[in-house]
Amino acid sequence: MGKEWVGIKVKFKSYYKYSFSFGNDNGYVVIVGGRSHEIYRCNIEADKEYTIQEVFDECGGSLLVILNGEELYSEP
Repeated sequence: MGKEWVGIKVKFKSYYKYSFSFGNDNGYVVIVGGRSHEIYRCNIEADKEYTIQEVFDECGGSLLVILNGEELYSEP
């Protein structure tokens, strides 16, 4: 990815259809997934912190990174 935010820590927030949402108290929101054949391999713990890179590596699919309501990065 090569972005400075890949090491930011986030925690699981919610799941809707084929997407997982993660976030933190600093305004970061990360949404991953979107592909039904890939999202079921996402093995995460609800109370554990993960880096954005770890979330993407584990869950795959698309990636959307938002900071304070503004899109920082989107990968289909």
